[in-house]
Amino acid sequence: MISAFILVLFAFGGTEIIGVAGTEAEDPGTAIPKAVNTVPVRILLFYVLAIGVILLITPWRLITGEQSPFVQIFDTLGVNWAAALLNIVVITAALSAINADLFGAGRVVAGMARQRLAPAALSRTVKGVPVLTTLAMLAVLVVGVALNALLPDEVFTIVASLATFATIFVWLMILLAQVSSRRGMSRQERDALQFPVPFWPYGQLFAIAFILFTFAIMIWQPEYHTALLVGGGFLGLMSLLYLVLVHGPAARRS
Repeated sequence: MISAFILVLFAFGGTEIIGVAGTEAEDPGTAIPKAVNTVPVRILLFYVLAIGVILLITPWRLITGEQSPFVQIFDTLGVNWAAALLNIVVITAALSAINADLFGAGRVVAGMARQRLAPAALSRTVKGVPVLTTLAMLAVLVVGVALNALLPDEVFTIVASLATFATIFVWLMILLAQVSSRRGMSRQERDALQFPVPFWPYGQLFAIAFILFTFAIMIWQPEYHTALLVGGGFLGLMSLLYLVLVHGPAARRS
């Protein structure tokens, strides 16, 4: 159960895109709290309740994981058309997730480029769309297709663990930034917050501790060592580039 946390967290990756989308919302003060508040409801409805229904129908030992549990249940019941329909729903959801990731990553990288934290070419937009950044993301998707052809049995675990590493690292940085920002506020500024975070500061400290616990799981489980090495290497490379290009001699000359 503990080792399953990695793949479970992978499924929740992308919820932070709500904050990115807020910069383009017409009324962020209303839209963002509404979107954030729906996340727990959706988790309970589409994850917890759905898993409860699955376990009420099929013993968990019979769920193989080779296909969607919902599809397996409908196949068992002989409702083949429902299984096919559910496959369409799953594919549509995957495409929706890809679209959200392209949007979120594209906007973040373009914003970094405007602050000279990424190549300037990535900040160029056409009708508000960062074209070069989006093309770079599409190229990464092509790499994923190639990996699926070369490593069909291992690619899901590899990609899921890499995505989990990236997701929880982003969440950790958001939490640390939020804690630092909140502590730097005066009492008047804290009282003026329109959407204060509940359970401050214990909820944030618990989330940080849980993320560190997740990193410990990745160290403990050998199948996640590749993700740790790749993720750690990427962070090291980006940190080195930051020191050289942003704070180094090259940055001072420019």
